[in-house]
Amino acid sequence: MYLMRQVYDPIENLDDMYIYESMGQKWQLSQIIKVRDKKNLIKLLQHIRIKPDYAIIKLNQPYRNTLYYLYPEIKIIIDKEDVILVFNTIMNTQIEAYEEAAALIENQGNTPCFKGVSRYFILDFYNMGSKGEAIEHYELWQTYMPLNDKKISKFIRIMEFYFDEIINYFESPKI
Repeated sequence: MYLMRQVYDPIENLDDMYIYESMGQKWQLSQIIKVRDKKNLIKLLQHIRIKPDYAIIKLNQPYRNTLYYLYPEIKIIIDKEDVILVFNTIMNTQIEAYEEAAALIENQGNTPCFKGVSRYFILDFYNMGSKGEAIEHYELWQTYMPLNDKKISKFIRIMEFYFDEIINYFESPKI
């Protein structure tokens, strides 16, 4: 059984594809492939003699589509840290946290707005105990979010596009 993990290498400005081989309960790093782009990835993967069962990648549509094309049975997992980073970037949670704190002080104890709920969604999502619980949490969160908010709509579009790969996190092998 093989697992591939995308890791960005800022020094060489390339993606490294770490390929792990299952050794019982542990994963052993067996090789590293340097990838420049989708075409390079296709070329490199066609020359390796393994068939990865899992791939942990960033939110990268070309890599995702390439992996599904080359390995239709592969289970792709979107990197948890990348989803959290994208969520925090889109929602701009640091600025909103300051604004929310100021509003709470000003309102002296009124209930917090839904932006506070949205800020904690992604952390709660990844703390769910199972795939089913995570799906329920996501669906419940959507019912409370104003869909006319551009930030929330943008994040929901990303979640919906990569939903299967994001939710696969709950069935992913631990490295």
